[in-house]
Amino acid sequence: MGFFSVILLPVAFAIAAYLYFVLKRFCATIFRPVNTRRGKLVLGGIALAIAVCGTVFSLTGAVFLLYTVAIAGVLQLFNFLLKRIARQKYENGFRVWKCVYGLFLIPILLSALAVLCGYLNLHTARETAYTIHTSKGIREEGYRVALVADVHFGVSFDEEELLQICRRIEAKDPDLVILCGDVVDNSATREGMQAVFRALGSIQSTYGVYYVYGNHDRPSRMMQGPFTTEELNRAITESGIRILQDECVQITEDLLLVGREDRSADRNAGRASLEELLASADPTDFILTLDHQPNEYAQNAAAGTDLLLSGHTHGGQLFPLDILQMLIPFNDGVYGQYTIGEGQYAIITSGLGTWEIPVKNVAPAEYVIIDILPK
Repeated sequence: MGFFSVILLPVAFAIAAYLYFVLKRFCATIFRPVNTRRGKLVLGGIALAIAVCGTVFSLTGAVFLLYTVAIAGVLQLFNFLLKRIARQKYENGFRVWKCVYGLFLIPILLSALAVLCGYLNLHTARETAYTIHTSKGIREEGYRVALVADVHFGVSFDEEELLQICRRIEAKDPDLVILCGDVVDNSATREGMQAVFRALGSIQSTYGVYYVYGNHDRPSRMMQGPFTTEELNRAITESGIRILQDECVQITEDLLLVGREDRSADRNAGRASLEELLASADPTDFILTLDHQPNEYAQNAAAGTDLLLSGHTHGGQLFPLDILQMLIPFNDGVYGQYTIGEGQYAIITSGLGTWEIPVKNVAPAEYVIIDILPK
């Protein structure tokens, strides 16, 4: 039983309790009311089996059941209000509604549709394009940057799908390819980890492929994977990808690339501050900063970052987590382009993949093409 299965166990019992009453209503609609002790025990056992199997042993099943219960709760409130408003008319009529309500069809169908659309959306990667204009004195033709983050290989894609996406990115003729963390996680096998970096490293670009760590790439105490950090780094570098871990790279005479260690490292060795990293930077350069988690917008603006690229949020991934992320600001942004200063911007990608659950129903599965042009 995994970490999340343990967390979801109390949720499973709560869902089971609700499903018990749903099953009683279902039986009363189709057959007859269940009033015997034996019948109630059978219904309770069925409800518990559905809830535990669907929640503890499958996170996708957990999403489906949670959606189903939430929709059912809304319909139950609607039914309550309908009874209060219609009164005697409700008791003597509304046969079609009572049948649909009793059979639990609407919650099941809508939940199945939400999960199916989320699965199809995940496997329909699309291109999202941005254009950034800068007053910095960059070359006349500007720069084209391809951004990929949050692949979470092993949950979202197989190698064939990813290679097709890589060829689409390559066809855009990027100057730089940026891998902004969480390319793999503890769900990836050692062979899968090697395959995903081989694929991403094969993207041809003018100045190469650069990578910063996310909070899931490296094994941790809570998320042990089948490969070590040393094996991960070897696979990345052997694929022709350069790891940036609190360091700057002068790409051209007017473009500086800054790759930050992930914030999760603060619990261990920590990471350098932006002031330290940019202490010797030429302020006339266009400063492109990579940071997996979209935070420290004010600090980036003050330190001179012209464009900050991040991932991490998955654009919310699942409804209503997208709303929760906006209401409770875990990060400085959730998805899209933000202005962080005068002529300074941040772009957060929703990423190519998902973590743990192969469903993405509130944001696109995307790779990003950014054109940086002089004003």
